[in-house]
Amino acid sequence: MLDLEAAANIGEAFGVIAILLTLLFGIRQMREINRNRKYEIAQTIAASLENPLVQRGFSVYSNQMHKDSTIEELAALSREEKDAINAVAILMSNHAIMTYYRHLSFEIVSAFYKGYLPLISPGLRRTMQLIEDMYVHVDRIQITSETGFGMFHWVVWLLDRMEENPIGRVKPHVVHRNWKP
Repeated sequence: MLDLEAAANIGEAFGVIAILLTLLFGIRQMREINRNRKYEIAQTIAASLENPLVQRGFSVYSNQMHKDSTIEELAALSREEKDAINAVAILMSNHAIMTYYRHLSFEIVSAFYKGYLPLISPGLRRTMQLIEDMYVHVDRIQITSETGFGMFHWVVWLLDRMEENPIGRVKPHVVHRNWKP
């Protein structure tokens, strides 16, 4: 027959086991939430890049704007083309800020953008420089050469990080040819 102290010890052991099981379940739940969050983030980035306006902006940066573009070439773009390149700049700025504050994974953002970089980076950088230079000379807008146009500088930050980082530089079908689902 169990005495009172032995029964208390057994009850305490069961309590500790229950706490450990609850802790393990909580850890598993947190891992699952984080995995689902990464999936949702990737889906959101993919959906934003599928936007026809963004795709049109990539096309304009790739085919019409280049590292030596002039303000006249920028001004000659149609309203739809200007809206499209603006959509790309805003989207990349948002992704840059969220990446900087670690709301987005750099690896995921980079994986989505790396294929576009050789096509869009020179035209994107030049266009942002031209627009910022133009805004600096408009008195009613509070942009100076010292402060710059913040949205554009986040895009430059993201482009710089992706261009200096080897993630995604090599063809995925070559690097990951042994990947199995």
